Amino acid sequence: MLNHTTINAVDCVLAYDTHEQKYLFIGPGIDTILGITAQELYQNNDAWDQLIPKKHLAGIKSLVNNLAENNSIELSYQITTPQQIIKSITDKKSLITDEATGHKILLSTIKETPAKPICITAASTGAEHSQQFLNSLIDSQTSFLIRINTDGNYTFVNKQYLKTLGYKAKDVLGQHFSITSLPEESHLCETAFMECLNNPGKVVRLLHKKPDVHGNLHDTEWELISIVNETGQVCEIQGIGHDVTEKIKIEAEIRDTAQKLDTFIESITDSFFIIDNEWRFVRVNAAFEKVWGKPRAQLLGKTIWDLFPELINTPFETAYREARTKQESVKFMVHFAPLNKWFRTAVYPSAKGLTVFAKNVTYEMRAQEDALWTKNNLEALINNTNDKIWSVDTESRYVYMNNAYIAQIKAMTGVYPQKGEYSYKDMGFPQEVIDEWSAYYQRALNGENYTLVLESVDDEAKNPAFYEVNFNPIFASNGEIKGVGCFAHDISERLKIEQELLSQNKRMRNIASLSSHELRRPVASMLGLINIIDRENPNNPENKQIIDYLQIVSTEIDDVIRLIVDHTFTGK
Repeated sequence: MLNHTTINAVDCVLAYDTHEQKYLFIGPGIDTILGITAQELYQNNDAWDQLIPKKHLAGIKSLVNNLAENNSIELSYQITTPQQIIKSITDKKSLITDEATGHKILLSTIKETPAKPICITAASTGAEHSQQFLNSLIDSQTSFLIRINTDGNYTFVNKQYLKTLGYKAKDVLGQHFSITSLPEESHLCETAFMECLNNPGKVVRLLHKKPDVHGNLHDTEWELISIVNETGQVCEIQGIGHDVTEKIKIEAEIRDTAQKLDTFIESITDSFFIIDNEWRFVRVNAAFEKVWGKPRAQLLGKTIWDLFPELINTPFETAYREARTKQESVKFMVHFAPLNKWFRTAVYPSAKGLTVFAKNVTYEMRAQEDALWTKNNLEALINNTNDKIWSVDTESRYVYMNNAYIAQIKAMTGVYPQKGEYSYKDMGFPQEVIDEWSAYYQRALNGENYTLVLESVDDEAKNPAFYEVNFNPIFASNGEIKGVGCFAHDISERLKIEQELLSQNKRMRNIASLSSHELRRPVASMLGLINIIDRENPNNPENKQIIDYLQIVSTEIDDVIRLIVDHTFTGK
């Protein structure tokens, strides 16, 4: 039920940039008069027009559109507020030019007035000014104005109608309206014509295409009404129309864009939803249904806190309320324990609620955790070895160094090497060392993978050490060499053992030589003497002489054994 309201004579001033098609200023009393807030009007230019009855809106707009610069008009009309309250409004409009921008600014001063018959009048009520505004309406640059007699023949057309369709007045006046209609849509025009004849005073709406003289089609929108004479008989039909070709095209593009947006929203893997200012679900996508395990039929119109109480007292609730209160977008990432999932969430506020995108990044987070675990373990492995590991870029600047390498450079130079410094160049090494290492790096940068044995210093006592150094080119994913990786293994102990083995081998060869030459002669002598002993007659005097000789040979063997022992342990 519509109610009239009491009068509160409060003026409200508004400024509208007709070039930018937006309000520059809206007075604070707008909600008291129109029942809509300044924010709603800023966001929707048509919010005011939607309060005006459609049968009066076209006439009001025509007068406003034809308002001359530095002139003003005063309009009186009724509105129905969103609260279903009928109000009478006095609306004074003036058109000025902003000197700074050159834009035309429409100033409106509105106030609620006592109820009175609806009228649209100029500020000056003189006959001359009334005729001026009537002519402005007739020759509108945007509206068509036609009159048709009861036989369906044109009796009047305005300039805009002729201009748009390319006709001359003589080509149309006196002719049946069907000459400007498409044959396949003529029945639409006939139906509207007969409805006007049979229903005096009723506004009949018609949407159909009209061809111009060049064959181009124009979508037109009409409001037709019959005119009666003094006796109450219909004498003519008057129509106000508009070329809505561009409007329909834009609407089609908007529908197409909306359809594409719907397709996009449904196809994305992010959970998407919209909630209004009462925290009720307005829209959700398929991804949201899948992640949260509820079909949209159970979601739409329901309050988020009732459906998902587990969100209360979580970063989700905090972010949603913050975005709504501050009217600022909020982005955050959080682990949601009930689902055991990580979400990267973006919240965008509007005057009507919140739009939320929540991306499930659980896999990414776990991959990052795995990568971090692997990196930490690799770091531990690399830094728990005495081998020296480092890498340089194409300019021989340090990219990575393990602890063992850092300690060695510190022992050699007294300075800790830093990432980004030139390898060897910044450490005070002689130029020949710098040139030597530059050559090593360059070989690897040229694609060569090779190994060298180099002498170095391993501690603060400057003890020499030997390293087996591997030089390996580092390749980018595109195959380009972006640096050199180096791995130095201390082989000092190995070389020492190898040297000892060589020494032992030499001693063994000497022992073999002594055994084969020095020991063989006395042994042969001993064997010969043993063979000539008279075993049958032990008392043979010759046996004593042989035994004496055996004693001499035994002494020689003992001397040779001592010599072998000396060579074994001393290498002499």
